[in-house]
Amino acid sequence: MVGPTTSPRIYPLGIPRGKGVPAVVYQIISSGEITSCDHQIEPRTERVQITCWDDEPDGAVTLAEAVRAALEGTAASYGNIHIQYIAFDDEGDDLHVDERSERLTRYGKRQDWEVAYET
Repeated sequence: MVGPTTSPRIYPLGIPRGKGVPAVVYQIISSGEITSCDHQIEPRTERVQITCWDDEPDGAVTLAEAVRAALEGTAASYGNIHIQYIAFDDEGDDLHVDERSERLTRYGKRQDWEVAYET
């Protein structure tokens, strides 16, 4: 949905200038680790925000639904990172307005996720 597997339109922090949509943008909005009463360090958690962008509202919603289906309940290992779970937390809408023309140019569907992992 976001381009070929060799170069998908999935970016950290924002869509680079000149790149099109549909696209997915992600960023870490908070992180931490929890120490229990017996001083055991619990898994680290990151709060990750993913925004799905498209030219049309329905396209952004469809892309967001696909992202949610792919991530919800995921547990996996990538090298030395062991993801214990990825849990959906919240969602909302976003808009991008071109600064020069002041026209609405893109529609976004924002999702917040909690990711727990160990390294």
